[in-house]
Amino acid sequence: MGLILKPVVKKMDKDYKNNGNIKWNFTKFLIDRNGEIVARFEPTESLDKVKAKVEEVL
Repeated sequence: MGLILKPVVKKMDKDYKNNGNIKWNFTKFLIDRNGEIVARFEPTESLDKVKAKVEEVL
């Protein structure tokens, strides 16, 4: 995991060391206008769920 995202993921997921692996390069992060991670989507996540969350944040 990149050095920049590691503290952010740790803040979002307290147990990131056990389940914070980014699978391939297809894990998606939704970041709001304030630069905060709103959601994390694994490669297997439905794009309909990703779209719904993006629309919710907008």
